[in-house]
Amino acid sequence: MLKKILITAICLLLILLLAVVLLIRHVKPTETLDLSYQEISIGSKIADIIKTRKLDVQLTEQDLNDLVKKQLSAHQQLPHDFQLDGAKLTLNGSHLEADLNLRWRDKVPIAAQMQFALAWNPPNVVIQPVRTSVKGMQLPNEWLHLEPISFSLEEHLPALIGVKNVVFQDKAVVVQLKVLR
Repeated sequence: MLKKILITAICLLLILLLAVVLLIRHVKPTETLDLSYQEISIGSKIADIIKTRKLDVQLTEQDLNDLVKKQLSAHQQLPHDFQLDGAKLTLNGSHLEADLNLRWRDKVPIAAQMQFALAWNPPNVVIQPVRTSVKGMQLPNEWLHLEPISFSLEEHLPALIGVKNVVFQDKAVVVQLKVLR
């Protein structure tokens, strides 16, 4: 009798261990991502303004990727012992889709997808987390809650130029500029 209970307990323990190992392998990232970025200068795009004769600057998906990665790198420690190791961002109009590499308790690597809503709230661009999923399973917002991230585009401009409006297009962001007096 005791022998049957012991064998059953060992079998259940092995099954549980196998399930944990399979789960960890399932959520493991398939792509190596990092938070490296290049500083962008909207002011360096002045030549485009002169060519088009419009006070508009177009930020590419890569430019926005660099701006957001800079903000995310300042917020690498996440709630519930999660750490952000890397990100790859894709712009879809006023939505930003992020493939994230996370690490839980500095041990378990996890590939997650997060959707953000982008908004222009003068003088800042605001990035509001909308939902998070791991391998297609949506997670409750409390599990991986990020505060909204905001940053000013004006800090990347020359002193006498300000931001009039920001328009989110499919694969770019148009920053409409104004001359400050």
